[in-house]
Amino acid sequence: MKNLFIERPNTIVASLAPVLVWGIALVTFYYLDDKLSLGNLALLMVLASAIASLWLSPRLSMLTSACAVILFNWLFVSPRFTFIVDLQQDVILLITILAVSSVVSYLMELTRRAADREAKHMLQSQLAREHAQSHQLRNTLLTSISHDYRTPLSTVMSAASLIAEQAGRAPSEQLAQLANTILDEAKHLNRMTSNTLQLAKLDSRRVDIKLNWESVEEILGTVGLRARRNHPDRTVEIYLADDLPLVLCDAILLDQLFDNLIDNGLRHSASDKPLHLIAHIKAQELQILVRDFGSGISDEWKSRVFDIFQRIESPAVPVDGGGRRGIGVGLAVCRAIAQVHDGFIQITDTEGGGATVTLHLPLSVQPVMPALSGEVFA
Repeated sequence: MKNLFIERPNTIVASLAPVLVWGIALVTFYYLDDKLSLGNLALLMVLASAIASLWLSPRLSMLTSACAVILFNWLFVSPRFTFIVDLQQDVILLITILAVSSVVSYLMELTRRAADREAKHMLQSQLAREHAQSHQLRNTLLTSISHDYRTPLSTVMSAASLIAEQAGRAPSEQLAQLANTILDEAKHLNRMTSNTLQLAKLDSRRVDIKLNWESVEEILGTVGLRARRNHPDRTVEIYLADDLPLVLCDAILLDQLFDNLIDNGLRHSASDKPLHLIAHIKAQELQILVRDFGSGISDEWKSRVFDIFQRIESPAVPVDGGGRRGIGVGLAVCRAIAQVHDGFIQITDTEGGGATVTLHLPLSVQPVMPALSGEVFA
């Protein structure tokens, strides 16, 4: 927040400050002359000069103070309306006024310089932190690419080489297995790339999402069907409350969000455990839950897993069938997608073991459906 009493003023304020000093002197002369002693009037003059020095530069403040002292001598010091001073104590008073005003101006200039140095130091510290974060992010990204992208690429290249070398000689079963390996690794690469690009897009703050009224049943039905097709050996169950409202959202982004959550839940639970998709209204909001019955997530990691490139490196966390771990982008994308929909996402424990990821979306005023018109034929 800007400090108006420390930062250097604009020209308008600098022009009005001397007018304020002279105005106070004139008001003092007309209204307080017969009520206050000369010493009290001098204190008011010092106060006016101090107020002016809050905004004025030292030279202009001292010039204004000198003018104010001259005016004070002319108006208040006997003999009035002259520049002659009869009493020695009045001379000391005028010198004191000018000295105090000069000291205040000098102290304000020191304060401004200290504030400027502090602001510059804070800016340099912020730039240094951003540079360090950027450097760390770059190193983490390079590490992830060097390992998590190179591994599936090596698998794809190896499988493709075997197909090329044994074309016409290898049995069809072996070729089909190699082709499935290539397909699985390509899907894994595509998912990591899509998540990374989507996160960069959402974090740019310039994303323009396309909001439409969508059916929760249709969105979850689509992602559930895709999950069953991609994981035919797993059980994905969908539980929907009655009369779910339409949701104003970008269906493509929500599809990606639930694909990531489902993939994450299946990857972190045993093959004989089901995965539940649940949608209901609670606490005046739409809540969509992805519940697994796996190893769960410790309280320490419940919030950290949504940060980019954060992965739970623990023997308790299984890798997928291909021996892979994600690069730590999927849940970060989920949080970003929830935020652009004015919602949020959180992780809680599943009763009996496992983790439940809940997407909280605000309820929107439902659209008015147009009434049907025209003749009705029997």
